Amino acid sequence: MTKTKIDWCDYTWNPVWGCNNNCPYCYARKLAKRFGDPTFLPTWKQKNFDKPFPKKPSRIFVNSMSDMRWWATRWMNDVINKIADHPWHTFLFLTKYPAIYSEYSFPHNCWLGTTITQQNEFIFDGACNQNLTFFSFEPLLEHIIITPSIDWAIIGAETGNRQDKIIPKRSWVLSLINDCRRQHIPVFLKDSLREIWGEKLIQEFPQ
Repeated sequence: MTKTKIDWCDYTWNPVWGCNNNCPYCYARKLAKRFGDPTFLPTWKQKNFDKPFPKKPSRIFVNSMSDMRWWATRWMNDVINKIADHPWHTFLFLTKYPAIYSEYSFPHNCWLGTTITQQNEFIFDGACNQNLTFFSFEPLLEHIIITPSIDWAIIGAETGNRQDKIIPKRSWVLSLINDCRRQHIPVFLKDSLREIWGEKLIQEFPQ
């Protein structure tokens, strides 16, 4: 369990480390290389899984160093069972393959997110029964129109110094915010947008 600088959660929990997505902007893969893991293959981390959760109710991002699309079924089941024993916390998942959510039964205290960086990545069907759903538009790589209804939107820019880094336009951010306002979706602007947005950041959470 790690206290995190990610501004929309309190802690990160990474019982699995590694991903097969190969996103060019991935910060996790770069971090893994720094720690001596150049392959970044999905790997179960028992020591991470066994770490105790904080006593105070917290928002815990489950997989900042992986995408659950590549998890073994037994890993996912172990994670879900432990979450079910801690109903006072909120656990946030994030994937580029939201169809994976339909393969499991998540406790009520799980928020299920989809990463959207471009318009053609809208493949989410909104069918997550009891759970709150959200989009993470990070990194925002182009102008996007929100099509399906969700419960929350996170918007952020790519960080780091990647050669082909795309800096989002303020108009892209404003368009997303306007889409959310029309659909009564709370919006969270990440700190990476501070200079682009140019005014106080909107940082709302679902009720």
